[in-house]
Amino acid sequence: MAKNTPCIFLKRLFCTFCIVCWASFFANCGLDTVISINEPTLTKNNPLYSSDDYLTWYFSFTTNERNQQDSFVGTEIYYKIYNNYSNLVSQRNAIISVNTTSNGTAAASKMIDTYTYQPLGTYPVSGASPFIETNGTNKDVILRLKTYTGNESYSGDDIESFRACVKISSELQSYVPYRNGNTKSFDFFDDDNDDNAKTRDIEPEDGDSDFYYSSSPSSSDTYYVQLFAVGVAFDSDNLSNTYSLVLDLGSVPIKKDN
Repeated sequence: MAKNTPCIFLKRLFCTFCIVCWASFFANCGLDTVISINEPTLTKNNPLYSSDDYLTWYFSFTTNERNQQDSFVGTEIYYKIYNNYSNLVSQRNAIISVNTTSNGTAAASKMIDTYTYQPLGTYPVSGASPFIETNGTNKDVILRLKTYTGNESYSGDDIESFRACVKISSELQSYVPYRNGNTKSFDFFDDDNDDNAKTRDIEPEDGDSDFYYSSSPSSSDTYYVQLFAVGVAFDSDNLSNTYSLVLDLGSVPIKKDN
């Protein structure tokens, strides 16, 4: 037995060396950091277009900023315009079908990369990216895409009932929602006659990145807009954004003379 002692010692030394090497490799080269982000939460209103009551055609949700990882940078709102409501429902359902924890960022990827949903713009330009920057405090967000004429008289507490607006509870500044690029509004038909130059209130066109065109529209003079909200973190290892599960904010119509 004594003759085998050096061999046993060398085997143990070799095993110890391997363990130290593997530990050093994972500590220094490392596995990719797992970034887990909590998605925003619905609070008040998520319309699914099914009625002619324009008072219900607004979105309301709460950001989820507490107990997030340090890489969390804020909340983004994405939208897509359709002229065929069945296409909206089909793509929305495809996004929702993979919106599970086990699929990770699959829903955000399908929303952004596959269906080219675009980040919401504003007027005046907010200058923020993502749209709602985090400060560690949850914020209530109310959003209405279009002003409904004949109801211009309103109080500060019910602006979302009639007027195009984005209200964020932590900000005194309110915004008017614009399409991505911050140059075109969602008042596609210029129903309030406030765009004499006809450059801001214009209908979507085939080829616009934020518009899914169909040669068979559901209805003449009607468009449909679907919105999602998503938490955003910056992945410093890959120098890119990563996303939470998406929150379905709902869909609203944009109708002429309405």
